[in-house]
Amino acid sequence: MGGKLWQWLRGQWLVIRVVATFLGVILAVFLFTDYAPLADRWNVGAWMAEFATRASSLLLQGIGPFLGFTIQVQGTRISAGGFAVDVTEACSGVVPTAIYSAAVLAYPATWGARLIGLGLGMVIIHALNVLRVVGLFLVGLFANPYFHYTHVYLAQAAIIVVAVATWVYWAERFVHVPRR
Repeated sequence: MGGKLWQWLRGQWLVIRVVATFLGVILAVFLFTDYAPLADRWNVGAWMAEFATRASSLLLQGIGPFLGFTIQVQGTRISAGGFAVDVTEACSGVVPTAIYSAAVLAYPATWGARLIGLGLGMVIIHALNVLRVVGLFLVGLFANPYFHYTHVYLAQAAIIVVAVATWVYWAERFVHVPRR
């Protein structure tokens, strides 16, 4: 019985490694975002929220004069004309980045391809997240009744779709898997 189980496990090694790597990366990211002893020291989610706030506020400062508003930034809060958004850790892009990164690191690829995938995903996901914050701010400022729907349904779905599409692009373009 033990020999058959061992043989079956050896035959499933790739699947086991992929699942364990994926879950391990997710666990590591969430330890650095939610486990107080680590998050208090290296809060990746807070860093990403600050980045998204700064980058979004720069874009909003650039387009504000053309659309007739001036923004104020305080911490991770961006406001103008009685409307404000707070770019929390949940809106920082850390979750889609974690899932995307886990998928890249778990996929059977060379380390060079994985590094390309990580860089590509970080740039695309966080650039889109900045555009998402800017778009949501503009919706909230100029079409406030649609803010909740846009934030909860459209904007989150867009990030997920782009993260998956980026992973598929990376896997097809940069990973060379031999044909069976």
